[in-house]
Amino acid sequence: MKEFDYIILGGGLSGLSLAYELNKQGCLKNKTLAILEKRKNYKRDKNWSYWDYDHNTFKNCVIQSWDSFEIKYDNQSIILSCNKTPYRTIDSKKFYNFIIKDLSKNKNILLKKDTSINSLKKNVVRTNKGIYKGKYIFDSLLKIPQKQVVMYQHFYGCEIEVKKNTFNSKSLQLMDFDCEQKDGLHFFYILPFSKKKALIETTWYSQTIKKPKDYQNEISEYLQKYQIKGKIKYKEFGAIPLCNFPKDPKVSNYYKIGTAGNMTRISTGYTFQTIQMFSKNLAKELRQNNKISTIKTRSLKYTLLDQILLSVIQRQYKLMPKIFFNLFKNNSSETVINFLSDKSNFADDIQIIKSMPKLVFLQNFLIFLFKQIFVKK
Repeated sequence: MKEFDYIILGGGLSGLSLAYELNKQGCLKNKTLAILEKRKNYKRDKNWSYWDYDHNTFKNCVIQSWDSFEIKYDNQSIILSCNKTPYRTIDSKKFYNFIIKDLSKNKNILLKKDTSINSLKKNVVRTNKGIYKGKYIFDSLLKIPQKQVVMYQHFYGCEIEVKKNTFNSKSLQLMDFDCEQKDGLHFFYILPFSKKKALIETTWYSQTIKKPKDYQNEISEYLQKYQIKGKIKYKEFGAIPLCNFPKDPKVSNYYKIGTAGNMTRISTGYTFQTIQMFSKNLAKELRQNNKISTIKTRSLKYTLLDQILLSVIQRQYKLMPKIFFNLFKNNSSETVINFLSDKSNFADDIQIIKSMPKLVFLQNFLIFLFKQIFVKK
């Protein structure tokens, strides 16, 4: 049995981010850390996008940044500025390589790849590569509670390269709702990395994850619609369960992190910034107090508002394109971005609520309240 001060289960975004902060803040000078990761090798498997409040912390991992974004609906278009909080996209492979290179300088850190977790009991982790014991366990492994999943945000994207200047590289297309709205909320999401290269993604909010061929057909139809021809260089797929995961079991020094620790904003799917904030705060807590108190990842107000919004999306998804369009149209970009990024103040919240259709959201609030009081008992 190998013993460590800290063990992180899963070396993905949340696991590596936490390890990076623990190392950066000096928590591992005299303590040991093991990261147990199932993959054999790291590669580009996704892109992470976020509104940047932190002055480009991982600038060498960023593919592109934008100071404006576009929303389309019913043949209308609005372009909004985000120069105070640029929208950035990170290449996962560059991020993995950057973090792993940094961690490799510390001999107290072990990254064990090709390692599957067989069982976890108290502070003992049994794997296909041996048994590990940790004083603290940070678990990013995702076990989806099917009964709690209302819907998924699922998406399929491809990076396409064309010969002629085609894309507006200065502005990203955050949401294009001029597409089929059937059995769920649907929009296209375009990240123009240059005038000749862009990631084009079809995104859904629904209960059912589609077959790969269905997503591919949607991308093909979009490319035909705008007469875009080129070579596909990269593909990605994701399905984010939009639910709140159960609280940690009552085991001392055991913490859920990442999506499993409710760090994904269930109304948007945004995760990157919350993980960075949590990792910084947790490492700071350990450095200053040599222990971890309860570190909240999200205010209760966002949890409540997200649940109501998801209820509207689930029951009245055909209304959502207009609702989202008006949300951006009737508020400043700063107000909306603050709200989407868990940074809104009371004035921002009031503005957001005022711009929503009152009757629709009141009905869904009452449905949510009824379930909380009666259904769960």
